[in-house]
Amino acid sequence: MTTPEEARRAVEELTRLGGSTLFQQFLSGRREAVSFMYANGEMYTRFAQWAKRTQPPLGGTSVLRQGIAIPADIGDQAEHLVREIELEGYSEIEFRRDSNGMPYLMEINPRLSASVEVAVRAGVDFPYLLYQWANGDPIDHVKGYRVGGWMRYLEGDILTTMQTLSQRGRPGVQPPAQAILDFFLTFLKPMGYDYMDWKDPRPTWTATTGFASYIVRRLGRSLSKR
Repeated sequence: MTTPEEARRAVEELTRLGGSTLFQQFLSGRREAVSFMYANGEMYTRFAQWAKRTQPPLGGTSVLRQGIAIPADIGDQAEHLVREIELEGYSEIEFRRDSNGMPYLMEINPRLSASVEVAVRAGVDFPYLLYQWANGDPIDHVKGYRVGGWMRYLEGDILTTMQTLSQRGRPGVQPPAQAILDFFLTFLKPMGYDYMDWKDPRPTWTATTGFASYIVRRLGRSLSKR
């Protein structure tokens, strides 16, 4: 919300059937997440990433992300949290920083996230570690990983770039011209792409045809409203 009137309308809509609403301050800093494989009181591996772009733009699915060294502040906090609540298996603890760099806990995901491929390509195969745990096998200890690798979810990046046009001027949303420029400049940066593996083109084909069908449906609905 950007105005008191907009906030009032949003609260009325959310509470019209009862309940209450909690306001949260706008956090304009980086979105960072730390992932763990923890079981039987033992930490088997850790991994951290940050999301440069998300879909929708203000916050959601990470569409452009990079593996990073584990930040000391959120890394320690997240591990203490996982151990305290005995969250076994894979988990991802997500933080958002404010304009001064102070981290705030956003959510705890006790499941494999869509962004896990950036960890796998960096050397932390969380799906396989989870399989070992579920199967009762010894779990590998992964002591380190490669940092700096980028992953991109192209379909989501296209959508979030398009949304900067309809959400122009909203908090956390880039100006459309800058967003479009950043979108195309990203093609010049070495990175992996979700679903894309030259050894197995079927996921790429399925994702591409699904996205094309989605665009056709959207265009059809838009034209039918005219």
